[in-house]
Amino acid sequence: MATAETGNGASYLGAEDDQARAATPGDARFVAEIFDGADDALAALEVIERGLIATGFQTLSWLTVFYDEVAHARRALPRLAVVTDCESDQVVLALPLIVVKEGLLRVASLAALDGVGHGGPLLGPEPLSDVDRIRDIWRTLRAAMRDVDLIRLEGMPAEIGGRPNPLIRLFGSSTSRASVHRLDIAGSFDEYLQSLGKKYRKDVERCHRLWQSEDNPRLFCAESDDEIAHVFATMEEQQAVWHAARGTKDIFAERSTREFFERLAFDGADAGVTSLFALEAGGRIVATLFGLTHDGTFSLLSISTGGEQWSHLSPGRLIVLETVKLLSAQGVRYFDLGINANPLKHGFGTEEIPLYDLVVAQDLAAVPKALAHELAVHLRGTSRLTSALKRALPRFRS
Repeated sequence: MATAETGNGASYLGAEDDQARAATPGDARFVAEIFDGADDALAALEVIERGLIATGFQTLSWLTVFYDEVAHARRALPRLAVVTDCESDQVVLALPLIVVKEGLLRVASLAALDGVGHGGPLLGPEPLSDVDRIRDIWRTLRAAMRDVDLIRLEGMPAEIGGRPNPLIRLFGSSTSRASVHRLDIAGSFDEYLQSLGKKYRKDVERCHRLWQSEDNPRLFCAESDDEIAHVFATMEEQQAVWHAARGTKDIFAERSTREFFERLAFDGADAGVTSLFALEAGGRIVATLFGLTHDGTFSLLSISTGGEQWSHLSPGRLIVLETVKLLSAQGVRYFDLGINANPLKHGFGTEEIPLYDLVVAQDLAAVPKALAHELAVHLRGTSRLTSALKRALPRFRS
């Protein structure tokens, strides 16, 4: 067995052939250590996680399930990169990754699920604001990952736990094609509802009265294994029907994703980090909502409704508002309603928050991939400008 220093005065004990690789270019101030494989990566994260700042998608609870279910199914290598300040022995940044083979290239990507949540680094206790220091950290991390051709960090938030994400200040970062829709509840739920405008509020109140007129209307959070299994199965069935009717992709149709969500529902409930809600009317589940709570923020992971027979209740909107009402009374103030455009997100008064990418070629073989990403960013910007001009021109012509 060998001991690998992981910063913050802690150390990780691992097998000789699996111990962390460390890289310290010259007399640099930082050292980067690489922990490969789910066991080593998660064990190292468990040691250093206390005191670090992260979103709910970089915690040990989330990554344990992600590495076991998703990474395994994708034949991806779980990896944790840890950068430590040699002077203070403090972790300044940790990056949960997966490494996959794409053609002839080895690509390191964020440990994130497409379209669900967002990836990003865990940050140390000391804020990183100096650009030169951030660049030194990044150079040290890249030097430790010379075994990969491309580093692709997509869909990162600009802020993590109220702190700036240092990686988006690096040269090559760009606005992602993805964005999140966030709702802030500053006061009471009634004050929030008043802020939505009279017409919208009246429609919400009408649907609420219709729901209350049904037999045994209730919103409940599944707690027992039997309840979780029942609500999860209903969510899966409702999702399948909804997507089949529209010819859209059902993420639950992919076995690894379904197993990831199912295990997260059970394990997350035990750990107190995920909640699976059901909205009932007349003894039937008319909508479900599954989400993750971390550091005062609730992130929606999945939502489903019972079909046209319940459309008069607007069950999707109703379960979102009832969940916001319940959780805001418990102190939750921020609600992440998911990534990109979805009709459900409109009308809630959400703010669209951009996400960011950082794609870097480590060698010449990966340059075409990096350039392709840069070109796509440029074309998206051109497309947005064209759309804005088309909207503006009629006003100038009138």
